[in-house]
Amino acid sequence: MSIGDFVRNPDRRARLLVITQGIWVSTLLVLMIWWVTLLKQQSGEIASLETQLGVSEPLIQARQFKLARMVTGESVTFVLLIFITNGILVYLFIRDHRRSRSIQTFFASLTHELRTPLTSIKLQAESLRDIEDNPKHTPFIERLLEDVERLEGQVQQTLELARLEGGGNLALQPIPLLPFIRNKVFALYENAPHRVQFHLMQSPGISTERQANNSAIHIEADPIALLMVFRNSIDNAIKYSKNLPARISFQEELLGQELKLSLIHHNAFFNADEKQLGRLFYRGKNSQGAGVGLYLIQSLMRKMNGNATFAAESEQFVTQLTFQCEQGSEHE
Repeated sequence: MSIGDFVRNPDRRARLLVITQGIWVSTLLVLMIWWVTLLKQQSGEIASLETQLGVSEPLIQARQFKLARMVTGESVTFVLLIFITNGILVYLFIRDHRRSRSIQTFFASLTHELRTPLTSIKLQAESLRDIEDNPKHTPFIERLLEDVERLEGQVQQTLELARLEGGGNLALQPIPLLPFIRNKVFALYENAPHRVQFHLMQSPGISTERQANNSAIHIEADPIALLMVFRNSIDNAIKYSKNLPARISFQEELLGQELKLSLIHHNAFFNADEKQLGRLFYRGKNSQGAGVGLYLIQSLMRKMNGNATFAAESEQFVTQLTFQCEQGSEHE
């Protein structure tokens, strides 16, 4: 990566470094100019006083020449040190940034290549389940399918994380939230009632007519990212349930142009520091994952101009998602 590519790179860390270094260098140059100007003014005043005291003109000029040479030398040295130091810092940052991008590209390529064989294994396992007659083998096939789905989710999660860290953007569009949950999210788990059960709660502040016709309010979201947010939340609930099936309630609340959706996991046993939830690679005391899921949920929600907060309560884990929404039926 060249300096020109680095400056044009849309990565926010690169832009932040360029802006910070520019402000730093500009501030130091302004201070240097002020310092030189002040010294010249003081030198002129001293020369004027020496003239009034009867000091010879050649001696005054000699002193001023020495002072000017000293100021010039120190100023040039100061400027060179500033540029050399900042140049070294920028070079080290570019090298580290390039190494980081290489690692991101490697993981993105690896996870992308893993998706095809995982899909093939899943299809073969489903075919085996359909043709297998021995009921003793059914639990093993179901476990194989669950493991493949979990691994597939981890691969997709890693791929999305690499894309976000690389500066990728989402394609936001109006989406009716509750129909999306019913038709897309619940459909992923309709064949696994033993793993998770859902309940849509009556929402305070939203009329019965609004709940009957819940397509009247659309949120601004990316469909793929939104599905990943729900899938991560639900998979975490399955993973950290005291007993299966995991019981999850969905409750929405409309506040002006914001729609707050709470996912309440009722039989949770997740033990963690609530202030640390959402940090990358943070794992709770009884964590079974890599500490990526909640961070990815929060990152995706911010990319969709929303927010995600987490609360670990007594036998409950609450994920609150805040979306920007549009009111009216123009999208129906």
